[in-house]
Amino acid sequence: MSPEALKKRIVEEFHSIGLLQRLNVDTSAFRELPRFFETSHLSMRLVLDDVAAVAAASAIVAEIKRDLERQGVELEYEIRAQWKVLSVSSDPVERSADFGWMPSEHLQAEVESGIAKRCLAVHVSVGGRTCIRQYLDDVPPRRRQNAICKLLETCLNQKLSSSGEEYWDPVLYPSRTIEEEDIARLVESGVGELVPGV
Repeated sequence: MSPEALKKRIVEEFHSIGLLQRLNVDTSAFRELPRFFETSHLSMRLVLDDVAAVAAASAIVAEIKRDLERQGVELEYEIRAQWKVLSVSSDPVERSADFGWMPSEHLQAEVESGIAKRCLAVHVSVGGRTCIRQYLDDVPPRRRQNAICKLLETCLNQKLSSSGEEYWDPVLYPSRTIEEEDIARLVESGVGELVPGV
């Protein structure tokens, strides 16, 4: 079976039970891995936009995996639910006499996937807070509070939607630390454009 044939079968199976609208085909991945002891070896990552669809997706994929094993094809798979930040706690910033607005060290974030919502604990490392302070040097004082909120929200959304190793599953890991390199990457990529007037 080719990766394209696998993708087609997944789409057909999801469609047959009314779940196709929950599958993000564009960000899902299907590929062939090097043969393992002369056995065909496929890999796929399914991305769902609703965590409630994970159980049904798991059942479909388990059945396909068994079918492929009977045909001598190995299948590795991963199922990811996409989450997005609904809000960062009402006090993501604190006032400092020396620096003005500063990101709080500990805050809460509410995230959602479909209709499911979760509250998560977020910690901003010392290096992350320092990097944010440096970024704020170029932000007008009246916009700093909004800039901090946008920066933290964007950083968390990137972790929640990452397709790589940095993917954050808030069900398995209900807390997260934002590190200096996370903030530095965002600032270098031009996150200032996210804050009107910066």
